Amino acid sequence: MRWTAGIFLTGVLLAAGAAGAMAAVGNDAKSADTKRPAARGAQGLKGFDADKDLAVTIDEFLKRRVEAFTKRDKTGDGSLDSAELGQAPLGFRQQRQERRMERVLVRLDTNSDGKLTKAEFEAAPVATDGRQGRPNARAERQQLMFSFYDRNADGVVEKAEYDTGRAEETEFAKRRRMHALDRDGDGKVTLEEYTADARFRFMRLDLDRDGRITATDLPPAERQVWSQR
Repeated sequence: MRWTAGIFLTGVLLAAGAAGAMAAVGNDAKSADTKRPAARGAQGLKGFDADKDLAVTIDEFLKRRVEAFTKRDKTGDGSLDSAELGQAPLGFRQQRQERRMERVLVRLDTNSDGKLTKAEFEAAPVATDGRQGRPNARAERQQLMFSFYDRNADGVVEKAEYDTGRAEETEFAKRRRMHALDRDGDGKVTLEEYTADARFRFMRLDLDRDGRITATDLPPAERQVWSQR
């Protein structure tokens, strides 16, 4: 069942839907900052410290984001339209997940005909939420996504149906990305708009407002990690 390439299963079996399968706006807004400092503490912040002086400036913090903007700005006009904004690239974790999902999908396609039938899908084990064995929200989402891809409601998802569903997801993801990043609603995303979220995160981390993130801005338990070169 190669045509699904694991992405279908990510949407259907892991209940990611359009948002999960397409790296939607939340991921796109942070795609250039894959090592998010808020989540990874001192160790993550050290990745931004280009000159290794134990201080992260705003320029260092935004460097990856600015580079991503420049790469996408094909016309060089200092702004991104919907086409240039495009789709956020998949990170390593998502790529690994897709490879794992492809293997699982092969097992679900029990007759190896390249189609996922409702019977095959429903034969797979379903997680429960522990309350009287009732399927949890993930299982309900799985059913919803199968119905979404099964365009003609015949209980079978074929390649053409999958492609149609993916095209709709792609278009919706573009619209949502533009909506989130285009602060003034002019249909263009400037560098300032593209880096706005990252700038806000920097301000939140720079507790003393000196324009640099240093050990004094970190929780006490993180300061030792920060000082280790």
